Amino acid sequence: MTIFPGLYLRHQVTRYVILFIGRDGSTYLSSLLASHPNIQQLYERFGLMRKNGQGTNEQLDWVRKFFTPTLIGRAAAVGFKSKIRDVLDPEGFAQLLTTKRCHIIEVRRRNRVKAVVSELYASRLFEASGKWNLYNEKDRQRPTTIDPADFDALLVEREAADAQLESYIRQLGRPTLRILYEDLMLDRDAVLRDIFMFLRVQPKALAGRTLKHTSDNLRDVLVNFDELRGRYLGSEYEAMFDEVLSQSVA
Repeated sequence: MTIFPGLYLRHQVTRYVILFIGRDGSTYLSSLLASHPNIQQLYERFGLMRKNGQGTNEQLDWVRKFFTPTLIGRAAAVGFKSKIRDVLDPEGFAQLLTTKRCHIIEVRRRNRVKAVVSELYASRLFEASGKWNLYNEKDRQRPTTIDPADFDALLVEREAADAQLESYIRQLGRPTLRILYEDLMLDRDAVLRDIFMFLRVQPKALAGRTLKHTSDNLRDVLVNFDELRGRYLGSEYEAMFDEVLSQSVA
């Protein structure tokens, strides 16, 4: 607990990074955390820096400054989220995370089939609205047909990305909390309780901004659902086509 009501000394602040692949609820989770009065949560700063042509040194310099908060402030936790592919110097970044005693929140999606479908729908949404996540119902995309070869290739890429993320986080050796997208959808409050404890912040009622874009029932969004599912009969992915968690908005 802080000795100054509503204020936290630098050594009391929990530093953290949300590491993820994409299409796994990280934006929704970030919007929830950003609504907490004592959490300073930023979005994909590394991705933005890459887009603006900034390189390795700029990334690491920014991290050093960001994870050196003021001596006294209102944030009990400060963090940002990043895709692994946007980290230009994985080794240097890892060293900084150790130096700054950072916590890691690993966001994953158990259902790779839905991750691939979500990625393709997000691309369509971006082409139509300029946004990767759904904030307005008028931008919701209609059911579509996905080329089987494209789907196969993206599923292989997702498998490799999952392995890369797991390997990198394991090598970091930092305190890590794994969040599954499916758990966030089914019991958001339980997931948030774990995060509050992990980040050492007081529990608060939080509100997210993004809307769930892709229906949990893939039959509602894939015109050629049976064709795609038929390619994976007898594999671990067959059940992932049929899984329906909920129709909650998130």
